[in-house]
Formats: sequence, structure tokens, C-alpha cells
Amino acid sequence: MNKTAYVYVNERSISPSLICPICLDILQEPHTHIQCDSAFCRSCFLKLSEPYCPICRWTWNDSVPLQYNLHLPKANRLIRNMLDDLLVRCTRCHTVRRRGQFEHECELYSASLMNRIGNVRRVTQEQLRNLRMICSSLLLFLCLILIYYYRNSIFEQAIDRHDVFKNSNGYNIDRILFEKIYYLIIKTIEYPITMLIVNICLWFNVSWFGDRLTSKTNSGLLKNFFEVLIIVNLIIYTIYH
Repeated sequence: MNKTAYVYVNERSISPSLICPICLDILQEPHTHIQCDSAFCRSCFLKLSEPYCPICRWTWNDSVPLQYNLHLPKANRLIRNMLDDLLVRCTRCHTVRRRGQFEHECELYSASLMNRIGNVRRVTQEQLRNLRMICSSLLLFLCLILIYYYRNSIFEQAIDRHDVFKNSNGYNIDRILFEKIYYLIIKTIEYPITMLIVNICLWFNVSWFGDRLTSKTNSGLLKNFFEVLIIVNLIIYTIYH
């Protein structure tokens, strides 16, 4: 029974004989030293660094377990009955009961409530991850739909212009396009602001989906790596401009 689950009613009126001389609190699982007839808490006995009675300094056998030690038997029934008859108040529901009959439904309900709260938190986090995945999938699907819907204005006109330009000028438009793409790639690498945007996008992807694609350690390392790249790109962009 947890001592923090209740408080004593009229603690000042409790007899001093029910107070442990070591912790100065109400006795819990009391044992009595037969030489001086002093009662102590079981937990206080086990915390003593030396096998001496703190009252009479008598030495007992510390190699024998407490429940089998002849010098430290359990307190007599009178003391235990007096302790069980003490009135205590529950810190949760404020119900007043005898200490010996303190077990009640409040503790079970509290533990059940904490378990339910933990389950709700886990379900909420899982639902949030699923929602992010669904939103990303919908965004990708929307982009594909837009590309398909405007395919005539995007691709077919470009193909027609390619054929007209090739027939009218006789140039190798494929080679020209390849050179333009290569030039664009080189310029993209040279401009830190573009790489900064790319690194930011990668950082967001790692933050959202890293834990599902790899371990938390690797995800954290990738996030740190992209954060360093973002800082470096900002420094380069500042110096360059």
C-alpha cells in the first residue's frame, strides 16, 4: 500500500508509541526489538547501515533475514491492530477509511484511467502519422491529375513546336535541348538558394517520414546533416550576394 495514497485524520492525536523513531512517521509493517521493546518500520530497518538498534545500541544478527531474526520479530498484535484502526483519507477521492481497510475502487479506477489516457495518446499519434501520409498521397495524386488534365497544353504543343522548329531550321533540336538542360543543371548547382530550397524540402521529408522509413537514430542523423547543409548554403548565399 502506497503511503502517498492517503493522509491521516487527526494525526496530532495519534499515540507517540505508534511513531517510528527512525523516520519519525507512522509505523509501516512494524518490527519490535525485543531488547528495548522499541518498534520500527520494516523499511527503516533495512536502510540501517549498521546492525545496531538506534535506541539501545544492541547488536543483532544482520546475516539472518529480517523475518527470521530472533531479535527483530513482527510487532505484537495490539500495535498492529492500533495501526489498522487509524483513520486515513484518500488523496484522490477524499474517502475516510480505516488504514487496515484502505483498499478501495478509487485506486483501481485511477490506474484504469491512466491506462486509458496512455492508449488515447498512442492512438492520437498514430492517427496523426496516418493523416500526414494521406495528405501527402493526396497532394501527389492531385499533381498527377493536373499534369494529366493539362497534358495537351504542356506536352503536345511542345512536341509540335519541336517538329516545326526542326523542319524549318534543320537544327538538331535534341542536342540543343540536351545542352540547355546541362547548362541549367550547372547553374542550379552554382546557385546556393536553389540548393537551400532542395535541402529544406528534404529536411521536411525526413522529419515527417524518416521514422517510418528508417530508425530514429538514422533519421536524427539525416535531419542534422540537412540542417548543416541549410546553414552552409545560407552562409554561401550571403557571401556571394
